[in-house]
Amino acid sequence: MWSAAERPHGWRRFVALVARPILAALGSDRAAGNDWNDWWSHQFEGYRFLPAQIGDYVELGCGPYTNTRLIVKGRNVRRIVCSDPLITSYLRFKHRWLAEAYRKGLIEVDDHPLENIPYPPASFDVVVMINVLDHVFDFDVCMRNAVELVRPGGFLLIGQDLSTDEEAQHEDVGHPIRVTADDVTGHLREFVPVVNKQLGRSEGRNPHYHYSTLIFAGRKSKSMSVSESAVPELH
Repeated sequence: MWSAAERPHGWRRFVALVARPILAALGSDRAAGNDWNDWWSHQFEGYRFLPAQIGDYVELGCGPYTNTRLIVKGRNVRRIVCSDPLITSYLRFKHRWLAEAYRKGLIEVDDHPLENIPYPPASFDVVVMINVLDHVFDFDVCMRNAVELVRPGGFLLIGQDLSTDEEAQHEDVGHPIRVTADDVTGHLREFVPVVNKQLGRSEGRNPHYHYSTLIFAGRKSKSMSVSESAVPELH
């Protein structure tokens, strides 16, 4: 789907070839691409709860257009990792933020599925996972891995459309897993909520498929099994 969108046909192809470099040169957000990124940013209150100085940051299942480009804007981040099993394909999307940031050496990329993420526990000060969990193979493993990646005192951001078996009757091959609020919140006991809300069906992106949308950001408790002396504080 994304590859087709990046290769428009007919007159749209001509317009894209002319417009994209111009928009990129002007610093337009439209040149960066968009997959509801502005909508998610609005639900997370513009991410203003995150500090201006961040140490190590990762977005899991970042997609081709990423929420990272909006989250890190105006912040000083020591290390940025964008992770997605399809990242190699997404890096071919010219003039998009992800490809340009990688070309300039501003970010690292990782192509592992979340079930096999290669980073050890407590590797990141901020972990972002938005619109991911209904695309994976093993929900519980992915949730555990995401939680473990966060350092004590660090932040976990989850934006997730929620569905039940009633919604499963609709054909939606791109979202094979039905995620409920209880499925997610059961993994978040270590986090003190900063933003925690569930949007009603009519407030979500696609009421036909989802009964609600979870918007959660929390800070991890420092009372963990991992020794604080061995884990850097949030920068």
